[in-house]
Amino acid sequence: MKIPEDCRFAYVVSHKAWYCDVIDAPSVTVCASALGGGVAWEFAIKEVELGGSPVIRAGVFNDAFAAFEQIPEFFATLGEERPSTLDAVVEILGRLGAVDETEYVRPAQR
Repeated sequence: MKIPEDCRFAYVVSHKAWYCDVIDAPSVTVCASALGGGVAWEFAIKEVELGGSPVIRAGVFNDAFAAFEQIPEFFATLGEERPSTLDAVVEILGRLGAVDETEYVRPAQR
């Protein structure tokens, strides 16, 4: 991994977060999470149905193309294992040392 020094390899399971009622489809956001807040890059992986079976689709905008260079192990593992569910993607992320930054519980009101 070649994540920037001021970042960490992380992910958010959006459909399991406290704010999931505003999420349009199950997804996992993969990112280089900046230690002071924000991200260096991020992209979403969604689970969709294709031909009656679940498949995953990664949507990487050009501002996140650095991910291909910085986390090649992740993309190689996707190619080798061909996961078809988000749970399988999360399992791969965990094996590769990504940190789960999902906010499962709503923060206390201030």
